[in-house]
Amino acid sequence: MKTVNYKNSLFKCIAVAVLLLYETFNLFSQDIEHPHGWIVPAWYSKPFVCEIESPLNKTEIGFGRGREEYTPMENGESLYVPYLNVDLGTTIPIYSGHIKDKWLFSIDIPISFHLWLDMKTNSAPVLNTDYRFAVGELKLLRYLNKTKYIKNISFRYAPLNHESTHIGDELTIRRKLAGYPITRVNVSYEYSEIAACINDPTNKRDDNHALKVGLMVRIPNGTNWYKIYPNEGDSIFNSKMGNLTEYYFEYEWQRKSKLFKKDNILSVLSLEIRNRAKYKYPTISWSEYYHRWEVIHSKHSRAWCFNLYCGLRIFPKFLKYEKNLGMYIHAYYGIVPYGQFRNTSNYSYLGFSFVVDV
Repeated sequence: MKTVNYKNSLFKCIAVAVLLLYETFNLFSQDIEHPHGWIVPAWYSKPFVCEIESPLNKTEIGFGRGREEYTPMENGESLYVPYLNVDLGTTIPIYSGHIKDKWLFSIDIPISFHLWLDMKTNSAPVLNTDYRFAVGELKLLRYLNKTKYIKNISFRYAPLNHESTHIGDELTIRRKLAGYPITRVNVSYEYSEIAACINDPTNKRDDNHALKVGLMVRIPNGTNWYKIYPNEGDSIFNSKMGNLTEYYFEYEWQRKSKLFKKDNILSVLSLEIRNRAKYKYPTISWSEYYHRWEVIHSKHSRAWCFNLYCGLRIFPKFLKYEKNLGMYIHAYYGIVPYGQFRNTSNYSYLGFSFVVDV
C-alpha cells in the first residue's frame, strides 16, 4: 500500500494558497507607466502565449493522441482522446527600476504548476504534474526611437531554475499492476535560461510583430534530465544524455481586431518552434501476439516541437495595469511535453485555451 507523504502534500497546498492570495492582491494593482520600486511588477519580457513552459494561467480542453503509456487504449478505439490541461502560475516581483531612463530592469521569481488530466476515463485521473520555479530572473528592456520597425529590445536571464514532474497516483498504480517495465521516472533537474526579444509587446494594445530566441542549458549533476530508481524500473535505462540544451524561436503577432472594431480586443497569432532533448529510455507497447509488453527503443535523441495559438486577447476595463484575458485555438505537434513522457514522439493535440494574464 502506498504511503502518503503528508509533508509534501501540505507544502504543495500552502504554495498554491500563497499563489492565489498573491494573484488576488495583484489583480487590481495600480497602473504604473514606468515600474519602479520594491514588489512592483514589470510588464515587459513576459512569456508569449505560445511558450510551452511559462507562468501564464491557462485552462484548456482538447483532443490529443492517446498512448498506452498514459491512457488505456483498446483495439478499435479512436487514436484521439479528450484531455484537460490546467496551468497556474505567476511572476512574483522583487524590484523594478531604470538606469538613466534608458534601460528598464526588474528582478522577479516566476512560479508555475501544470496538471494534465485524462478526461476519457470516468475518474479523470491526473496523468502528470509539473512544478517549476526560478531562484530569480533578471529582465532588461531598452526602448528605441530611431526606427519604426524595431521599437525595443529586451532580455531575460534566469541563472538557476528547477523543474520537478510526477505522474498521478492512479496512473502509477495502473502501470505497476499491469507489469510495465518502467513504472515511474523521476524527472527533476536544474537549468539556466536566457532569451532575447525584438519588439516586446510590453502588454500594450498596439499592432506589433515580436520575435524571440531563447536557450536553456541543463546544469549537470550526474543524472542529467531524469533518474529511474531500481524499484520503479530497470536502472540500465539511466544512460547519460549528451543533449544538455534546448533552444527555441518564437513569433507573436497582434493587431486591433477588425471583426469587433474595439480598441481593447486584439487578434493574436503566437508560434513557438522548439528543439529539445528526447529522453532516452524506451517507449512501451503491448503485443497481442506475444501477450507481453514490448520495449521500443528510439533512434533519435532530439526533436522539433511546434506550438501554435491563434485567437483573441481582451483587455477588460475592470482590470488595470494592462492585464488581459485570452481565448485561443491551440495546436501542438512534437514530443509529449509533459514529464516522463518526453520520450514519446509524434504527439499531436488540438483544443481550446482560456488564458488569464494577471
